Parts: sequence; structure tokens; C-alpha cells
Amino acid sequence: MDPFLQYLIVINVVAFVAFAIDFFLCMRIPTLDDSAANSLIVCVFPIAGGAVGALIALFIFTGLISRHRMNKDNIAWWFLSIVCLVVWGLFVAVRYGLVTLDAGIGGIFAGWDMVKLRLLGIYLVLINVVTFIFFAWDKHVAKSDNDHRRRTPEARLLGLCLIGGSVGGLIAMRAVRHKTKKWYFVLGLPFFIVLDVVVVVYAHMAGLI
Repeated sequence: MDPFLQYLIVINVVAFVAFAIDFFLCMRIPTLDDSAANSLIVCVFPIAGGAVGALIALFIFTGLISRHRMNKDNIAWWFLSIVCLVVWGLFVAVRYGLVTLDAGIGGIFAGWDMVKLRLLGIYLVLINVVTFIFFAWDKHVAKSDNDHRRRTPEARLLGLCLIGGSVGGLIAMRAVRHKTKKWYFVLGLPFFIVLDVVVVVYAHMAGLI
């Protein structure tokens, strides 16, 4: 078996086990869940390639057991794992020949399909306007009656940012002072912008745009 594939299998099994152990430890020792050291250790596994194992563990232990998959306590791990899955997926696609990239400088700056580029531009404008509205609305509800039934879930806000609305999210964070104390918004949104740019360039070099 290919050593790289062996590594991916092992790291995902290890990630699953690590997240499972961490889940049960945090249930027994609640203060551990807020520990910076614990958070750093858990972050290492999806970054190292274990995003699938981490997501399976999150799905099982924060979904089937607690019956609520995403909440304020685990949402950062969900999105970190999703982002790492995207990044490693792009790499694996090239590694195993599923995608061929024109890796030269000319491949980045030349040959763009202008029709698809315009459609992408329209999409990005719309998704960023929608994201701004969702952030602003959630802030309005939080300031008025803070009715949780009317609040926008953080998973939805982060999801909108992940699929291209990070600029609108960042503008809203500054304009209405919303989610500015949540580190996974403060750090996550700029990273999502970088990731989205990488995905667009990747798609172009693969001949899709």
C-alpha cells in the first residue's frame, strides 16, 4: 500500500480515538474543555490530515450521544475539521492524479474563462450581501429581546462565510460590532478568505474556471 495512503488511514484512526478520549475526559473533567493546552492538542489531528476521523468522532459523540451536533462548545472543531478536509482533499486529488494542475505562473494569471469569472463575481457579491444581512439581523435580535428562536445559529453564520461570504461577515463584524469576541470568528473569517482564494486558483489551474 502507498505509504501516503497508509499515513492518512493511521492519522484518521488516531484522530478519531483522540477526539473520543477527549470527549469522555471533558465529560468527567469539565474544566479540561476550556483548557488552551487541550484545545491545541485536539487541533493538531485534523491539521495533520485526520479531518475525516475527527468529523466522524464529532458526528458520533456530539450528535448521536448528545443529540445536538453543533453548539458553541464544539463549533470551532467542526469548522476546523471541515476546512482541513477541504485542504487535504485538494492535495489528495492532485497526489493521486484525480486533478491535473498547470502549476506554472502562467497557469495562474492566464487563461481565465471570463464568463465563469463574471458568474463567480456575481455569486460572491450576492453571498457577501446575504452574509452581512444575517450578521446584522442576528446583532439586532441580540440587542433587542435576544430571543434564541429568532437568533441565527453560529454554524449558519460560519457556513455562509466559508462558502464565500467572509468579506461581508468581516464588514458586519466591524460595522455592528457582532461576534468580535469569538476567536473562531476573528481568526476564522480571514482564514476562510485565504481558503476561498486558494480554491478559486486551484479550480482555475485545474481548468475549471
